[in-house]
Parts: sequence; structure tokens; C-alpha cells
Amino acid sequence: MRLIQQMTPEERLGLLKEIEKDPSRREKSQGRTNERKRYTLAVDYADVSRAFTDYLQDISTSGVFMLSRRPFQIGEELFLRINFPNQVYPFKVLAEVARTTPEGVGLRFKFDDEEQQSALASLIEALKDSTLKAKKQGMVPLTSLRIV
Repeated sequence: MRLIQQMTPEERLGLLKEIEKDPSRREKSQGRTNERKRYTLAVDYADVSRAFTDYLQDISTSGVFMLSRRPFQIGEELFLRINFPNQVYPFKVLAEVARTTPEGVGLRFKFDDEEQQSALASLIEALKDSTLKAKKQGMVPLTSLRIV
């Protein structure tokens, strides 16, 4: 951080442009081991006392970032019901708050077993495929307005 603070505004802008050229560098710089898919999805979730609805901004096989104004505590557990498009039933999984920001919360999945983790990976892959098909056809699915 000290090096970035010592940079001129032009140097900072140049650094930002370099990082934006390669999304995988941005993911690695944030300490993520799994690629995040930028996609807006509705999510219902509950803590020990109440249920809520918000939106996921991105998703990977290890976690999600959920847009929310609600305050969260690191380590807090939430039960998620993610509403994937073209799926009859929502995907249900336990998640733990890994980080908080003013915009929302980073959640790490806590899978019951490998089968649940594999099911999520398949749903994410289907999401990627549907996004690519829509882009090739010049369409943007209503559920994917935040695709990057």
C-alpha cells in the first residue's frame, strides 16, 4: 500500500489499467483460489432469527459476494437458497461470512459433502455456458445484467 500511495496519479491509473486487462490477476491479488463468475442472482437467506432476500454479485465454487446493506459479523453463518435460472429448485447451502464491505458481504460456502460441491460446480458451469450462448446470439438474459 505504501508503494501505491507514493505513486503519482498517472502511475496509479496506469497500474489500474494493467490490472483491468487481466481479470485473473485481479482474482489472484484478492487471494482467491477459485475464479469468480460475475453474475447477478437472487438469493434468499436466513440467520438464526429471520429470513431475507438480496442479490449475489458474483459466484465461485468456494463462495459468493452478496450485495446487502444489512450488517454482518465475520464468522456468522447463513443458510442460502440461490435461485439459478432454468432450475426448478433453488440450490441450498450453508455459508460463513468471510469479509464485509459497505456494499455487501463475502461468503464462504460450507458444503455438507463433495456431492453438494460438485452440484454447485455444475450449476456455475451451466451459468457460464448460457452466458456465452446469449452473448454469441447478441442477447443478454434478464438474469445476467451484471456479466463482465
